[in-house]
Formats: sequence, C-alpha cells, structure tokens
Amino acid sequence: MKVDIGACFNYGIEKVRQNPVFYILGFFLVAGIGIGFKLIAQGTGFIASLVLQSLIDVSKHSALTFEYIAAGIIGLALSFFLAPFLVGYFRGIKKEYDGGKAEPLDVLLAVDVLSPSVANYAIAILLITAGFVCCIIPGIILAPLAPLTIFFLARGDLQGIDALKKAVEILKKNPVLILWNLVFGITGALGIILCFVGILVTVPISICAMYKLFRQVAGEEETRVVWMEEDTSSDEAQEEPGEPSADGMPAPGLTREARDTSDDSPYKLKK
Repeated sequence: MKVDIGACFNYGIEKVRQNPVFYILGFFLVAGIGIGFKLIAQGTGFIASLVLQSLIDVSKHSALTFEYIAAGIIGLALSFFLAPFLVGYFRGIKKEYDGGKAEPLDVLLAVDVLSPSVANYAIAILLITAGFVCCIIPGIILAPLAPLTIFFLARGDLQGIDALKKAVEILKKNPVLILWNLVFGITGALGIILCFVGILVTVPISICAMYKLFRQVAGEEETRVVWMEEDTSSDEAQEEPGEPSADGMPAPGLTREARDTSDDSPYKLKK
C-alpha cells in the first residue's frame, strides 16, 4: 500500500485546526489520566519502601532502589488501564474521519471495551517492554504495535486478541511503520520546546496523522463516490411519435416543443 506521509500530516494539522476542543482537550484528559496513574505508582512505591525500612534494617540506597522498582512495576501495570481511554480518543478521531464531530467526553466512553482493550494493550506493552530490556532495538521495532492495537480496537476488533494479531500482521507487511512511528514521536515531542505546553498541539497532530497512516496501510483509505444526478431537462425535447399516416406507417416523430407550437400540429395549444 502506497504511503502518503505528507497527506497524513496535512490531515492532522487540518483536523486539529477544525476541532481543537476535541483533539487538545481529549488528549489532555488522556495525558492527565496517565499522569495520575504514574503518581499513584510513585506514591505506592514510596510507601512500600517506608514499610520495608520499618520491617527490615536496610540502607537508604537499597530502600530507594526498591522504591524505584516497585514504582516501575506498579506503573507498568496501571498503564494497561489507560487502554480504554486511548481507544476512546481513537474512536473520536474515527468519528471525525467519517464526517462526524467528536467531543472530549468521547475519551471516557470506551469503558464498555475495558476487558478486550486492557488485554490486547497489555500484551503489546509487555512485548515492547521486553524488546527494550533485551537490546533496545527490538523495542523500537515493536513500538508501533501499541498504537496499531489501539487503532484496531477502536475499529471494533474486540474478539480475543484479534486487535493485537492484526497489528502484528500490519507491522510485518509494512516495516516502514517503524520509521514513521519514530517520526511521529519526534514531531510530538517538539512541543516540549514551548515549555511543554506545545505538546498539547503537536501530539494530537501526530496522533491524527498516525491514524490516517494506519488507514492507508490497512487499505481503508476513504474512497469518495460522486453521485451523478439524472438529467431530466432533455425530457422536454424528447421525441414523441406522431399520428400514423394513411398507409399505416407512423409519422415522423415531433418534439414536444414542435408539437405544441407548430401551426399544422393537431396538438397545438389553444389560446
């Protein structure tokens, strides 16, 4: 499938410009929930380290290490539950793509797919995490699986781990997604230059462009159909059969206009 990355970025910019309320506030909601999960993980890790120090005589360094490990594990587990909110955001993007108008609260309406979204997203995140732990490069290669899985979940692939399977299949057929995933990540991160506030614009643009790219590689790019209206204006000039001649053969046809205006026509309109 041919990829038009320029069209993807243009689409992202145009959509964010047309409906900034959804794209910016919707992303703000998702990011806020993610930050909330991270704070919970860090708080839990800190409490766990205090409990450890009170029960066992350990050094501060060991307690700090335990805190970081606990916070990381808890944070990873909580990140799985960000999936339904990401699906809600992608559903909003899909609604916009299909011609509707998305609202920020659409982000919160995907709790109906909590189980399948968490299951598929969790496996994808674990695969990516394992890739980074092993040698970083495998993690970079597998990184597109996370947004691809969310894309297919938003599309409605909710049976088992179908969304993840389709994400793997698409990535195998289109390895160029690895490069473009890095490009989208860098583009989104450019907003950090503007005191972090800019990411509220650059990240939604990147996500929206990514969505269009996924539509392209999945072969679901929009096909516009132009409906042709039947031209009825020529009916007025349509020929109608004339009166039969003496030999039984039909007379040459007259147009409706000629029938109504000709002096010799028996059909001439009477004034």
